[in-house]
Amino acid sequence: MRKYLSVYNLLGLLVFALGLFVYWQSPVPNPPKALPLPADEAAREEKLTLNLYRPDPPQGFLREPVVLEVGLGENPYEKALLAWAQATGSPTPLGLFAAEGRLVVDLPEDFVRGLDAEGEVYRLYSLAYTLLATFPEGSEVRFLVEGQPSPGLAHLDLEVPVRLP
Repeated sequence: MRKYLSVYNLLGLLVFALGLFVYWQSPVPNPPKALPLPADEAAREEKLTLNLYRPDPPQGFLREPVVLEVGLGENPYEKALLAWAQATGSPTPLGLFAAEGRLVVDLPEDFVRGLDAEGEVYRLYSLAYTLLATFPEGSEVRFLVEGQPSPGLAHLDLEVPVRLP
């Protein structure tokens, strides 16, 4: 029993007890808190005026402005595509992005299913004119089908970009 009660063991036990006491008595640090956003930025929503070109055969297109609210973190391109699809009763395009002064729209394969040549023209040009009038960074619209360049849909040549008249 003598080898367990050595001076070094007692000194080590005393240092351990003192460290435990100091740890127990020290205040608990508060975790860092996130800084709140200023009140005006928390409620800020951006307004986007969608210049909707609604097909109106045989006269052409009816232009009507639609105001969309784009919240923080929302993509205005996606909001515009969704609003256009809902307003015209069309399938929603898969995506839209801007590249080198042009807008590129990714269409689903069944985008013009069930349409004749005139209906296909009105649907594609309605989408293109709506996007060009809404987003000034684009001067032309190119179409992809399922993410790949396509020579055309059922009746239209997709290799030629669409521009506003």
